[in-house]
Amino acid sequence: MSVSRASHRRALRSLLPVSVLGLLFATACVADQPGIADNDTAGTGTGTGEGGEPSSSAGSGSGAVAGTSSDVAGGPSGTAGTGQAGSSVEAMGGGAGGSEVVEMGGMPGSVGEGGQINGEAGQSEGGAGTTPVAMSCLFHTDATGEPGAGGAAPAATVALQTNAFVGSYLTDATGRTLYTYGADLPGDCNTAPVSNCTADCLVSWPVFDAGSRVLGTGLDDAAFGAIDRGDGTWQTTYYGWPLYYYKSDLTLGQLTGQGKGKTWHAAELTPASVVIMKAGTAKYLADGHGHTLYVSAADQAGTSADDPVSACEGDCLATFTPFREKHLSVVTSLEEADFSVFVRHGAGGLQLAYKGLPLYSANTDLKSGDMTGVSSPGFTAAVP
Repeated sequence: MSVSRASHRRALRSLLPVSVLGLLFATACVADQPGIADNDTAGTGTGTGEGGEPSSSAGSGSGAVAGTSSDVAGGPSGTAGTGQAGSSVEAMGGGAGGSEVVEMGGMPGSVGEGGQINGEAGQSEGGAGTTPVAMSCLFHTDATGEPGAGGAAPAATVALQTNAFVGSYLTDATGRTLYTYGADLPGDCNTAPVSNCTADCLVSWPVFDAGSRVLGTGLDDAAFGAIDRGDGTWQTTYYGWPLYYYKSDLTLGQLTGQGKGKTWHAAELTPASVVIMKAGTAKYLADGHGHTLYVSAADQAGTSADDPVSACEGDCLATFTPFREKHLSVVTSLEEADFSVFVRHGAGGLQLAYKGLPLYSANTDLKSGDMTGVSSPGFTAAVP
């Protein structure tokens, strides 16, 4: 009997102590502390929102800048408003007191409300700051579709289907499942995606090209893009991940490629926050943007009776950020029951652990596939 991923999530929450659940709720309602913000990267913009200054703290405009995920009111080197070059956040009334950042807003290089290209000062005025939602910048290219004959809307080339185990996932116009590959390197607004499925791989996993890209109900074009594979073909991407078919999926609803090699997974409407990636023959854990997750030999693993203990403090935190995810979801080749949340000693906040070992991301990893953290003594990539 199969169990839905939604049931796994409910089971995980039920295992958490009430005090931890309270902390999770509180964390979602306050600004994140520097060093533990979800997928944040120091920005490079220089403009300011009304009432804010570069590198300011609370009270200034939100930090929606190229290549960052704005998660703190008055974020690092931030600018108010949206539409910064390469960002994918939308500030709702960027201005004094911070702003709300919502998922899949302004597209790379575009001008959003109250924002200007290349980090210039935001112009719209906002009221009191509201709760931000973190969103890393997305790889995006514009669709070039034209209306059909007589002005009629063309048929969708990308659509959604639902499966009890996977949830909502992407298909082509005929209902054939679309997949992502853990050996690929997903892109963002600064770095283009890289497909590592070539030669014989493409026999089993043909490239998906949505052409001029017309999206079905429930899909946002800001999450899509296309890459030139260099052989005269193009490939559609979703959240920076190149998309593929599986040769054995022939009819609507088939998911025969799901979990192949633990690196092939259906492209879910909301991508998993923890995935399995592959470099050569080695598999490792990464966040949903392809950034490596690490464990440390110096940490004390948790047990059914005791929480893990992280030894990464002080100077260690200049290189590594404790990994946490407000809305944990994992690819189906992983078990959510293997993940747990614990409270770091002192004022360190919450951290996720995998099979009892605390997880980290490396501040020196600038793009997907980077693995600079292994140069630090005792740190290795987390393996599934």
